[in-house]
Amino acid sequence: MANEEIELADDESSEASALKVGAPVAKIAIIAVAGILVLSGSVGATLYLTSGQGPADTEQAQSNQAEAADAERESPNGEAIYLPLDPPITVSLDSDASRKYLQVSLSVMSRSDEVIDAIRKHRPAIRNNLNFLFSGLKSTDLVTREGKEQIRVAAREEIRKILEENGEASDVEALYFTNLVID
Repeated sequence: MANEEIELADDESSEASALKVGAPVAKIAIIAVAGILVLSGSVGATLYLTSGQGPADTEQAQSNQAEAADAERESPNGEAIYLPLDPPITVSLDSDASRKYLQVSLSVMSRSDEVIDAIRKHRPAIRNNLNFLFSGLKSTDLVTREGKEQIRVAAREEIRKILEENGEASDVEALYFTNLVID
């Protein structure tokens, strides 16, 4: 009987130790699952909030982009159409004293959709020729307003020349320096 009690005690202690061992594992599993759920929820919320657009906003933004593209293509009554030539062009300038750089952002203006489309089509050639034009400048060429104006006119003529060489409409009315930095 004493042996049976010892065996029963052994059986009970092994079951109790099994329960004790199983309980921490179950707690760890529950905590891990809860942690994963919280983490995935926070990642989802972060992505949603930092995108700046919810599902309804995305549709509205796409609609606005489509309208802007249509408005850009249409030029009723000869309205001006502007096309930025991004990214900015950066070149080193000829300088006797020190190394100087020019960074210029440009926008082209025309009243013709054909011209704007042609500029988009030939943008690599235009950027190439403008790089050569600007890299041949001296920093002294850019000191005065008149000097900047001469360079702006020369750049506009360079764009017209490229369009004409490629059999495209070339009515570029204006070229604007939207940013000009000399360093």
